[in-house]
Amino acid sequence: MYKTFVLIVAAGMASADTPPLQIVVVEGQGAINNARTHTGREPVVEVRDGNDAPVAGAVVTFQAPATGPSAVFGSGNATLLTQTDASGRAVGRALRPNSLTGPFQIRVTASLNGQVASAVIAQTNAMPAEAKSNKKLWLIPIIAGAAAGGAFAATHGKSSATTAASPSTPATTPGSIVPGTPSFGPPH
Repeated sequence: MYKTFVLIVAAGMASADTPPLQIVVVEGQGAINNARTHTGREPVVEVRDGNDAPVAGAVVTFQAPATGPSAVFGSGNATLLTQTDASGRAVGRALRPNSLTGPFQIRVTASLNGQVASAVIAQTNAMPAEAKSNKKLWLIPIIAGAAAGGAFAATHGKSSATTAASPSTPATTPGSIVPGTPSFGPPH
């Protein structure tokens, strides 16, 4: 009985001497994810002990909401379980936002040797405005080029009024270029 009591006290003293854990959000806080292309900002946290030293090997859980605006991780689940690396960092890899727009929170929990810390990372899913079509803009240089080419040909070509048409060469009628809807034909 005495030995058991000493072990319990020793175990209680070890956990009391262990500094508490804390989670520092490194990346992803306030991120705006693209709900149209399902691309988002991966959350990155650093787990530190009470002495502000990084904690390697802590178990970290990232949990996105099950409904509403949310995201899934690489596994396709809203929950990702991982561990901190040697620098105390853990990453919510391959975060993919769903197509619902609005704010949401990713809950982060870290645990090591019976100690637990938690944090919340706020993100938003948004639909960016669609890019305006530039289909009409590419027509402007084409029409301008055609007009310039036609003007050059009209001023540097031979006029049918000064050259008589031979039986083998048909007579040509000069054309005209006017602003507006393109049309081809003899001058008006």
